[in-house]
Amino acid sequence: MSMSLNDEAITFGPSDGLEVLSSLPGMVWATDRIGTLRYVNSRFADFTGLITEKSGSWQSANILHPDDELITALAQEDVQRGGIQLFAVRLRRRDGQFKLFNLSASQMNGSRGDICWLATERLEKSDDLETQVTSIRKKLTGGDRMLRTDTRDSQEDSFLLAHELEILEMVARGEPSATVCRRLCHLVEDLVPDLICGFLELSLDRRLFRMSAAARLPGAFREIFDGKSVISDQNPLSTAALTRRTVVVENLAESTLRETQMGKIMWASGLTYCQAIPILSPYGNTAGIFALLRHKQAKLEPREQQLVDRAKHIAAISIDRTRHEEALLRRETQVERSQAQLVAAQRISSTGSFTSDIQRDENIWSDEFYRIFDLDPELEPSIDAVRERVHPEDLDLFDFEMKRGFAGEDADFVFRIIRTDASVRFIRGLARVTHYIGDHPVFIGTVQDITETRRAEDAIRRGEEALVKAREELAYVSRVMTVSALTTSIAHEVSQPLSGILANANACVRLLALDPPNIASATDTARRTIRDTMRATEVIKRLRAMFNRQSPAMEEIDLSEIAREVIALSARDMREKFIVLEARLNTELPFVSGDRIQLQQVILNMVLNGIEAMAEIEGRPRRLLVRTALDSEDMLTLSIMDAGVGIAADAADKMFEPFFTTKRNGMGIGLSISRSIVENHGGRMWAAPNDGPGATFAFSLPGLGKPIDRSAT
Repeated sequence: MSMSLNDEAITFGPSDGLEVLSSLPGMVWATDRIGTLRYVNSRFADFTGLITEKSGSWQSANILHPDDELITALAQEDVQRGGIQLFAVRLRRRDGQFKLFNLSASQMNGSRGDICWLATERLEKSDDLETQVTSIRKKLTGGDRMLRTDTRDSQEDSFLLAHELEILEMVARGEPSATVCRRLCHLVEDLVPDLICGFLELSLDRRLFRMSAAARLPGAFREIFDGKSVISDQNPLSTAALTRRTVVVENLAESTLRETQMGKIMWASGLTYCQAIPILSPYGNTAGIFALLRHKQAKLEPREQQLVDRAKHIAAISIDRTRHEEALLRRETQVERSQAQLVAAQRISSTGSFTSDIQRDENIWSDEFYRIFDLDPELEPSIDAVRERVHPEDLDLFDFEMKRGFAGEDADFVFRIIRTDASVRFIRGLARVTHYIGDHPVFIGTVQDITETRRAEDAIRRGEEALVKAREELAYVSRVMTVSALTTSIAHEVSQPLSGILANANACVRLLALDPPNIASATDTARRTIRDTMRATEVIKRLRAMFNRQSPAMEEIDLSEIAREVIALSARDMREKFIVLEARLNTELPFVSGDRIQLQQVILNMVLNGIEAMAEIEGRPRRLLVRTALDSEDMLTLSIMDAGVGIAADAADKMFEPFFTTKRNGMGIGLSISRSIVENHGGRMWAAPNDGPGATFAFSLPGLGKPIDRSAT
């Protein structure tokens, strides 16, 4: 073999999958049909002293002993005709010394005449190197160029090396590890008598076994190991996988293994010897198990063990490659799934993403970005393309945010766009600076179509406005009904001062008609007339306030005072129904902030409910207690306790639901409106049954924290 060097052809490293040959315990190189080097592994380069220049070319000289070039040349011709060679040659070491090697040559499958050479250090010693080489040369130059040795070892070496190269080529082509391991099983079983072998691989998470190759193992082995947990049974294979150490059972009859599933299958098949060899990944984890079983109770011979070790080594290469491919496929699948989920999530949420260097106008848009802006997916991303979609009224805002982006500032703003169908959409743009390229900020951000959200917010706002208006209308109706219920009491309250005014006016006329006129008495009568007029005026004023539909007016209010005013309006009604009123109104309470008319409506509704609850009570006193007090946390409470029919404990909250009523002719809106008023004032309202007869209705409001100035009253 003329080992010429071609700068363009030779490579040191991966080439056509040959990198797996580097794992062989020897020196590997490949030549084309004319003997030019195409590939060398690191062991070959280290031994021979091949060096690389900056250009990547290789230089060498006299690697092969001059007297052995004829041997390799003849071997090369024979290999190209389909033969397999095993012979000895001398290779020059980097220090200039020659060393004898076993050399195997095999034509590479699928190549155009390329030959793979494998040199392994010669095991046997020879004191007469020249004699050995001469003998080899004579055999090669004779009529039969195939080397035939008289020893079984040489024949096995030839068979082994040739098939190793073929199997390694399978690995290089990316054949599945199960296929490679099956070939290895056949090879080992052919060379080692009374041996049955199999390979088990571990799943990527190293929790499960999977049967890779077991051509001659009993079929039950697959059932107890394939897809089963590594720790499911106490057996040599599981132990080797967990401990990462070889486990040997020399005599099944004397081992506890016999009681396991695996042991029972071995015993039924007449197998008594087992060796479980862990196959480790480059990271030291168990990747597989090489299982060896024999009928006879005998350890492997050193040469047999050497063969097994070489098979394990090749299996490790194949399994590691398969695991990497599986892991890569899994990652690719996960990436594809994640990408699909991201696309779906963006579509569902109407959110597009982008990366942008605004200063260079270099942009990357997601599919949803294109869809939101109604842009052609083939369009080159640019800021101008987006700007053309911006609503004219929002262009100033958009340009302002772009200027901020040029300065490297983050953005978060809402603008409108006009799509090709003339529809207007609201867009929220959000961008953050992630890094700089030179002095250029690079943004990653999102755009979200929030049109439906804006419409929903507008609808909610309109609904809330309508609800407020409806509440105001209901509150007005409630006031009308409340005043209607007090019509008799109010008429009496008005008629009394009017009668007094009429009587006083007549008296005043008579006193002035006397001769001489009784001026002093007439003056007193006029004063009583003024008093009654003011009294009637106050009643009318309160009625007008109750019917007033003006907007709420917040002011500082004395809760006890407005309670006293409400009691005055309903006093006659309580007297006519024989109700005893007890008012415990605290005069030292701080003010509350609220609308006087609305809060009086709440109190009046509570008083009337108490009166009606006792309207038909017989056999016990009808008592109504109105009380104001300062509770903890500066909350002022007004409560009204009656002795009426009471309420059930589970109906206390229902009393405040709209249109819920226990009255025969009630509408069920009074208490609901009252609670809404109280809650709008920052308070709460509740009801509870008494320990005795009747119920208590109450509400609390936050106090303003300052005492009432009574000096003005």
